[in-house]
Amino acid sequence: MPKALVINPNTSPTMTAEIEATAHRCFQGDWQCTVRHAPAGPESLESWYDYHLATVCVLPLVLQPPETYDGILLACFGDPGIFALKEISAVPLIGIAEASMSLALLLGGKFGILAGMRRAVELMDSMVRTYGLEARYAGSESLDMRVLSFDAEPERTLETLVACAERLRARGADVLLLGCAGLTAFVERFQEQMAMPVIDPVEAGCRLLRTVVEQRLNLSHAGIYTSPAPQRLNALGELFSEQMQGILPKAYSNANE
Repeated sequence: MPKALVINPNTSPTMTAEIEATAHRCFQGDWQCTVRHAPAGPESLESWYDYHLATVCVLPLVLQPPETYDGILLACFGDPGIFALKEISAVPLIGIAEASMSLALLLGGKFGILAGMRRAVELMDSMVRTYGLEARYAGSESLDMRVLSFDAEPERTLETLVACAERLRARGADVLLLGCAGLTAFVERFQEQMAMPVIDPVEAGCRLLRTVVEQRLNLSHAGIYTSPAPQRLNALGELFSEQMQGILPKAYSNANE
């Protein structure tokens, strides 16, 4: 029976529960699915600093023996630390943003992203450039809301999603991506008001991870995700707990198995 690990790299219990509901709906049948949030770190990820801090915080979850899980999903739309995590993962590991953008390419000419804070627009622009998809990108529109306020103000969130979607449509988008895992609970109501496809990145990530594992594929460590060469890690005790001192060196052995 294949086993999936879905990681929420922030520490919000509410967002983790929403991700879990979507994940368990996608990983039915002969799949087992475990959903975990980062054991420590930011409650929401809304900046580069948040992203990099969260990358370190999820290492205990990613660096498990490869037989523990058959695939890993990183359930944050910023795909924080995705390149580093792919380098060291012994099993397929994908991010929900790269999954949803890949799916969007099959459905329309240009996709648009519905982001949270205004700051997130620059983060989304940078991510799309990194993935080389500028030609298929209509842009991002900000809800101008903090991630953790979506559930606290559901009607405002939905109304703002619709308004932002209309602006993206005017910019040429014909596929919409919800730019935060915390919006997964809004996808059905939002889709009802839209005449174009709306992609829930959590569901897209779960279903594409299933496809990768079921096709017996794995990450290529022959190019951009080449496993890191062994390094001497000095003075870890100056910064890290005993647990992390034992975990950090595993990146080298895990990736090269």
